Amino acid sequence: MNQQRDASRPRRRGLRRLLLPGLILVTVYFGVLVYPPLRVAWLIWPQWQPGTLTLLVLLVVPILGRLAYEWRPGAWARRVAAVSMTWLGMAFILFCVVMPWEVLNLLLPLPPRASGLTLAVVAGALCLLAAVNAQRLAVRERVLAAPGVERSWRLVQISDVHVGSREPALLRRIVARVKSLEPDAVLITGDLVDFRDIPREDLESLAELSMPVWYCIGNHERYVDLEAICERLRSLGVRVLRDEVDCSVPPLVVAGIDDADSRRRVAQGLAAIGPLQEGFRLLLYHRPDGLEDAAEAGVDLMLCGHTHNGQIVPFNFLVRRVFPRIRGLYEMARRDGGRTWLHVSPGTGTWGPLLRLGSRNEITLIHLHPPAR
Repeated sequence: MNQQRDASRPRRRGLRRLLLPGLILVTVYFGVLVYPPLRVAWLIWPQWQPGTLTLLVLLVVPILGRLAYEWRPGAWARRVAAVSMTWLGMAFILFCVVMPWEVLNLLLPLPPRASGLTLAVVAGALCLLAAVNAQRLAVRERVLAAPGVERSWRLVQISDVHVGSREPALLRRIVARVKSLEPDAVLITGDLVDFRDIPREDLESLAELSMPVWYCIGNHERYVDLEAICERLRSLGVRVLRDEVDCSVPPLVVAGIDDADSRRRVAQGLAAIGPLQEGFRLLLYHRPDGLEDAAEAGVDLMLCGHTHNGQIVPFNFLVRRVFPRIRGLYEMARRDGGRTWLHVSPGTGTWGPLLRLGSRNEITLIHLHPPAR
């Protein structure tokens, strides 16, 4: 009897460990994504009572829509997934509007119907702004003094395009804009693709780029068919760098490191590559970690993405706690007297919801100039 009781204890502890995260997930899902639209509907139509079907639609359909592509990959399923994720993003924006009103309503009771209509209009306007902003492409220019170069170079960084969450039409627009900038080289810092079985024709606009194109993988490529993605890109002329370095375009020395969750990944990747040769040393790594290790290795410019600058406020405040270098240009002095620059792209596309609020899709044009003598 005691042996049976002892054997059942680990199972009970395992169930408890699963039950608590599951309960938290369901609570957050309902509170953030289901409650806000119901709350606004009740304020506008106080007599309305949602039926079982309505609740099921709000609770289950968005998740099923996101999973549609996993069950039956194809263009239609990808669009269903995009609509589902965008709905969840809109519900989150509504949550951010409703919660301040809830606090204010506790302190000073407000007229229900007028409040509901106001909340709906404000949230609708923010969602419309976010949807329009998610389609825009902005070009940000950076100017750097570059040791080891004898002429000016124009480099373009794109990151986090997320073909899969986004239609291939976005990549075609990005390529057209990049071509108009007439860069000497293009650098892609991961998350180009985020769904499995993305066909080669969805990426073939990259073949229009006549300049060298280097690419390192991001976390989303790791989650899907990574090897197949790399082969498709190589067939389009993209130089895939996986813990390796390319010195074929002097004076550029371009290294790329595979994404990983470990904070030591940059140090490990650079150790695997070995000492970088003389020239202007570029490092491509998806997430903005390891600047100190890059500086120790003598890297001149490190290019990252991953953060999306939060994509939808107030996520930027949460992302900044994980990645303090969330967006833009950062500098670190090196022991050899030089300096290492880090540029973090806010992303050229969007992941999940087709929404951007408080951030933008960015193509970065980096001007490298010889240092002043």
